Amino acid sequence: MAYFRAQVAKYLGMLNLLGEHICKVDNKGRLLFPSKLRKQLEEVLHHGLVINRDIYSRCLVLYPKPEWDRIQQDFGRLNRYNKVHLEFMRRFLNGATTLELDNAGRLSLPSSLLSYADIDLKKNNELVIIGALEKMEIWSAENHAKLIDENQLDFAAIADQVQRDLGAMNNN
Repeated sequence: MAYFRAQVAKYLGMLNLLGEHICKVDNKGRLLFPSKLRKQLEEVLHHGLVINRDIYSRCLVLYPKPEWDRIQQDFGRLNRYNKVHLEFMRRFLNGATTLELDNAGRLSLPSSLLSYADIDLKKNNELVIIGALEKMEIWSAENHAKLIDENQLDFAAIADQVQRDLGAMNNN
Protein backbone atom coordinates (compact mmCIF):
# COMPACT_ATOMS: atom_id res chain seq x y z
CA MET A 1 0.00 0.00 0.00
CA ALA A 2 2.84 2.40 0.79
CA TYR A 3 4.27 1.80 -2.68
CA PHE A 4 0.91 2.64 -4.26
CA ARG A 5 0.60 5.89 -2.25
CA ALA A 6 4.13 6.86 -3.27
CA GLN A 7 3.30 6.27 -6.93
CA VAL A 8 0.11 8.35 -6.69
CA ALA A 9 2.00 11.11 -4.90
CA LYS A 10 4.70 11.01 -7.56
CA TYR A 11 2.07 11.26 -10.31
CA LEU A 12 0.21 14.09 -8.58
CA GLY A 13 3.42 16.06 -8.42
CA MET A 14 3.38 15.95 -12.22
CA LEU A 15 -0.38 16.47 -12.69
CA ASN A 16 -0.78 19.41 -15.01
CA LEU A 17 -4.32 19.62 -16.34
CA LEU A 18 -4.52 22.01 -19.26
CA GLY A 19 -6.98 23.26 -21.81
CA GLU A 20 -10.27 25.02 -22.20
CA HIS A 21 -13.02 22.59 -23.14
CA ILE A 22 -16.48 23.64 -24.36
CA CYS A 23 -19.02 21.02 -23.26
CA LYS A 24 -22.72 20.50 -23.06
CA VAL A 25 -24.72 19.26 -20.12
CA ASP A 26 -28.04 17.53 -20.77
CA ASN A 27 -31.32 18.40 -19.07
CA LYS A 28 -30.60 15.75 -16.39
CA GLY A 29 -27.33 17.44 -15.41
CA ARG A 30 -25.09 14.89 -17.11
CA LEU A 31 -21.88 16.16 -18.64
CA LEU A 32 -19.99 14.24 -21.31
CA PHE A 33 -16.48 14.48 -19.86
CA PRO A 34 -13.97 15.70 -22.48
CA SER A 35 -11.80 12.94 -23.90
CA LYS A 36 -8.70 15.17 -23.78
CA LEU A 37 -9.12 15.57 -20.03
CA ARG A 38 -9.78 11.84 -19.63
CA LYS A 39 -6.47 11.21 -21.37
CA GLN A 40 -4.65 13.66 -19.07
CA LEU A 41 -6.19 11.91 -16.05
CA GLU A 42 -5.78 8.31 -17.21
CA GLU A 43 -3.41 7.42 -14.34
CA VAL A 44 -5.81 8.56 -11.58
CA LEU A 45 -9.31 8.67 -13.10
CA HIS A 46 -10.17 5.17 -11.87
CA HIS A 47 -10.04 6.56 -8.29
CA GLY A 48 -12.95 8.87 -9.09
CA LEU A 49 -13.44 12.61 -8.86
CA VAL A 50 -14.75 15.05 -6.27
CA ILE A 51 -16.73 18.14 -7.22
CA ASN A 52 -17.28 21.17 -5.02
CA ARG A 53 -18.06 24.88 -5.08
CA ASP A 54 -15.19 27.26 -5.73
CA ILE A 55 -14.29 29.50 -2.79
CA TYR A 56 -13.89 32.73 -4.76
CA SER A 57 -15.99 32.47 -7.93
CA ARG A 58 -19.37 31.18 -9.11
CA CYS A 59 -17.92 28.05 -10.65
CA LEU A 60 -17.37 24.43 -9.65
CA VAL A 61 -14.06 22.75 -8.96
CA LEU A 62 -13.45 19.14 -9.97
CA TYR A 63 -10.60 17.32 -8.25
CA PRO A 64 -9.10 13.93 -9.05
CA LYS A 65 -9.79 11.86 -5.91
CA PRO A 66 -6.08 11.52 -4.96
CA GLU A 67 -5.77 15.33 -5.03
CA TRP A 68 -8.92 15.65 -2.90
CA ASP A 69 -7.42 13.16 -0.44
CA ARG A 70 -4.37 15.41 -0.13
CA ILE A 71 -6.66 18.36 0.69
CA GLN A 72 -8.45 16.20 3.27
CA GLN A 73 -5.10 15.46 4.93
CA ASP A 74 -4.57 19.22 5.29
CA PHE A 75 -7.99 19.47 6.96
CA GLY A 76 -6.88 16.88 9.50
CA ARG A 77 -4.33 19.40 10.75
CA LEU A 78 -7.02 22.03 11.50
CA ASN A 79 -8.39 22.46 15.01
CA ARG A 80 -12.11 21.61 15.10
CA TYR A 81 -12.43 23.55 18.37
CA ASN A 82 -11.23 26.74 16.69
CA LYS A 83 -14.33 28.56 15.41
CA VAL A 84 -12.58 29.95 12.32
CA HIS A 85 -11.23 26.51 11.35
CA LEU A 86 -14.61 24.87 11.99
CA GLU A 87 -16.53 27.42 9.91
CA PHE A 88 -14.03 27.11 7.08
CA MET A 89 -14.34 23.31 7.06
CA ARG A 90 -18.14 23.48 7.15
CA ARG A 91 -18.36 25.87 4.27
CA PHE A 92 -15.64 24.30 2.18
CA LEU A 93 -16.89 20.75 2.58
CA ASN A 94 -20.56 21.66 2.11
CA GLY A 95 -21.58 20.25 -1.25
CA ALA A 96 -18.43 18.22 -1.90
CA THR A 97 -19.58 15.16 -3.83
CA THR A 98 -17.79 12.08 -5.11
CA LEU A 99 -18.38 11.40 -8.82
CA GLU A 100 -17.50 8.65 -11.25
CA LEU A 101 -17.78 8.48 -14.99
CA ASP A 102 -20.63 6.29 -16.17
CA ASN A 103 -20.21 3.76 -19.00
CA ALA A 104 -20.92 6.50 -21.55
CA GLY A 105 -18.15 8.76 -20.12
CA ARG A 106 -20.59 11.15 -18.42
CA LEU A 107 -20.58 12.81 -15.01
CA SER A 108 -23.86 13.47 -13.21
CA LEU A 109 -23.51 16.93 -11.69
CA PRO A 110 -25.50 17.65 -8.49
CA SER A 111 -28.32 20.14 -9.07
CA SER A 112 -27.42 22.22 -5.97
CA LEU A 113 -23.91 22.74 -7.34
CA LEU A 114 -25.21 23.56 -10.82
CA SER A 115 -27.41 26.22 -9.26
CA TYR A 116 -24.46 27.67 -7.33
CA ALA A 117 -22.46 28.01 -10.56
CA ASP A 118 -25.37 29.75 -12.36
CA ILE A 119 -25.85 26.76 -14.66
CA ASP A 120 -29.52 26.74 -15.58
CA LEU A 121 -30.31 23.61 -17.58
CA LYS A 122 -33.46 25.24 -19.00
CA LYS A 123 -31.63 28.29 -20.39
CA ASN A 124 -28.29 27.12 -21.70
CA ASN A 125 -26.53 23.78 -21.68
CA GLU A 126 -23.06 25.03 -22.60
CA LEU A 127 -20.24 24.79 -20.06
CA VAL A 128 -16.55 25.54 -20.13
CA ILE A 129 -14.11 23.27 -18.30
CA ILE A 130 -10.69 24.73 -17.63
CA GLY A 131 -7.70 22.59 -16.71
CA ALA A 132 -6.09 24.31 -13.72
CA LEU A 133 -2.98 22.27 -12.89
CA GLU A 134 -4.13 19.68 -10.29
CA LYS A 135 -7.86 20.41 -10.65
CA MET A 136 -10.47 21.54 -13.17
CA GLU A 137 -12.91 24.43 -13.04
CA ILE A 138 -16.41 24.14 -14.50
CA TRP A 139 -17.99 27.41 -15.58
CA SER A 140 -21.30 28.40 -17.12
CA ALA A 141 -20.57 29.83 -20.57
CA GLU A 142 -21.85 33.21 -19.38
CA ASN A 143 -19.72 33.34 -16.22
CA HIS A 144 -16.69 32.19 -18.19
CA ALA A 145 -17.20 35.02 -20.70
CA LYS A 146 -17.26 37.48 -17.78
CA LEU A 147 -14.10 35.88 -16.37
CA ILE A 148 -12.09 36.52 -19.51
CA ASP A 149 -13.59 39.96 -20.23
CA GLU A 150 -10.52 42.15 -20.08
CA ASN A 151 -12.60 45.15 -18.98
CA GLN A 152 -13.42 43.40 -15.68
CA LEU A 153 -9.90 43.42 -14.26
CA ASP A 154 -6.35 44.44 -14.99
CA PHE A 155 -4.69 41.08 -15.73
CA ALA A 156 -1.33 42.74 -16.37
CA ALA A 157 -1.36 44.22 -12.84
CA ILE A 158 -2.24 40.82 -11.38
CA ALA A 159 0.59 39.20 -13.35
CA ASP A 160 3.03 41.81 -12.02
CA GLN A 161 1.90 41.16 -8.42
CA VAL A 162 2.20 37.38 -8.83
CA GLN A 163 5.70 37.82 -10.28
CA ARG A 164 6.71 39.96 -7.27
CA ASP A 165 5.24 37.36 -4.88
CA LEU A 166 7.13 34.55 -6.60
CA GLY A 167 10.34 36.56 -6.39
CA ALA A 168 9.79 37.12 -2.67
CA MET A 169 9.14 33.40 -2.12
CA ASN A 170 12.33 32.52 -3.96
CA ASN A 171 14.33 34.90 -1.76
CA ASN A 172 13.08 33.22 1.44
